[in-house]
Amino acid sequence: MNLKGFRVFAKYNIIGDKMNKGYKNEIDFINHINNKEYRQLNILVQDMIKTLFPTIKTHDVIRAYKYGKFAKADIIINVNDISKGISIKCGSKNSVHLEPIEKFINYLQTKNFNEADKLLRYLYSDGTNNNTGNKRESSEQYKIKNCEDIKILNAELEKIKKDLIIRFLIKTDIDYKVNVDLFVIGSVNDFIWTTKEEVISYLYKNNLDSNSVH
Repeated sequence: MNLKGFRVFAKYNIIGDKMNKGYKNEIDFINHINNKEYRQLNILVQDMIKTLFPTIKTHDVIRAYKYGKFAKADIIINVNDISKGISIKCGSKNSVHLEPIEKFINYLQTKNFNEADKLLRYLYSDGTNNNTGNKRESSEQYKIKNCEDIKILNAELEKIKKDLIIRFLIKTDIDYKVNVDLFVIGSVNDFIWTTKEEVISYLYKNNLDSNSVH
């Protein structure tokens, strides 16, 4: 994940057609699932729910509903009083995590990350660690001039890689009772899915070959 994008999201709003499409897509999933028996669902949704609830029976009734505003899980699925969270994406160029820089730095410091100054200089790329410079360098310019700093940052971030994956994708620092158990990309009649364990395992083992901050 290229952290350079964090610098523009101290305050943010997601508006327009993209949000409407994503929200509608979540509602489509809810409408297809909520208050239906397992046997009434389309085969894709059945397969997904069977993974979340291996002992589900044909006539079990399922609930589905929207969740907390800042939760990573977009909808909750409940079967026999057991709840699981699903993160749903559709279309392209999806954002998975937005957070003020200051809050993110504070979090890193709780993980004994000691390179905050280098990270802030990388994010702002204007010669300062507080976004007060007169000119922002391009990513390519910054990487050429500061390749050693970037190597140091990547080495330090690698030490807490799994914690970062979980923060970006699975759960926030808000104490929600349900977090993401499964990821969906697509619409209710045409989607692919994977479990959080598969995602964490893949990303944790995958070594990025990049001269940016991973």
